[in-house]
Amino acid sequence: MVLLNFSFTGEATTGSATFTLIKEYKFKTCLLKDIKYTITGEDLFEQIASTTSGDGQSTINTTIPSPLALHMDFLDSNDCVLYGLKDGAVTAGESAGDPQNITGLIPIGTADVTLQQAYYQTLKNNVSHSYPYTLIQNRPQTWAVGKDLVFTLYYRDVRTDGLVKDWALMSGLTDAFNDMCSIDITLELL
Repeated sequence: MVLLNFSFTGEATTGSATFTLIKEYKFKTCLLKDIKYTITGEDLFEQIASTTSGDGQSTINTTIPSPLALHMDFLDSNDCVLYGLKDGAVTAGESAGDPQNITGLIPIGTADVTLQQAYYQTLKNNVSHSYPYTLIQNRPQTWAVGKDLVFTLYYRDVRTDGLVKDWALMSGLTDAFNDMCSIDITLELL
C-alpha cells in the first residue's frame, strides 16, 4: 500500500495543477482515499430572493452553490466516466438532453458559499462521500519516474436564472479558485 498526497492552492493556479512523480509505482488498484477542500468565490453561487418571479418559492430566500468535480488525467474510459446531459444552450447549438460524458471526472461536493451562513454549515455536514472510491480496479499499471499527473477542477454554473449549466473548467472563471482556496487529494495504490 502506497499513499500519495497532492495539495494545491489558488495562489499559483486557476484550478489545475500538474505533479511530476519522482519514483516509479507499480500497482493494480488505485483508490481515491480522501478529498478535503475549501473552494469559495463569488462566481460559484447564486442568491435567489423569494420575490424572484417564477422561482417556485414565495417565502424563502436561498443561495444555490455550484456543484464541483475533480478531473484526473490518468484515468481512461475503463476507469471512470461521468455521464451527464447538456443544458441545451442555444449559443452552443446543442439540444437539451445531448450527452455530455467526461472521462476521468468525479463529483466532489459543492462550493463553500459563505462559511458563516448557518444553513450552509448544515448542508456541508450532510454532503455524502463514499471514500475510499475505486478509480482503477485490478488493472496492472506502471507509473514511471517523470510521469505527470494532472488534477483539474470543474464546476457547474448556477448563475443563469437559477439553472445548473454544463460542467466547465474552473479556469474559465477569474476568481473562483483564488488564494483563499485549497484542495488536498489522497490516492492509495494497491
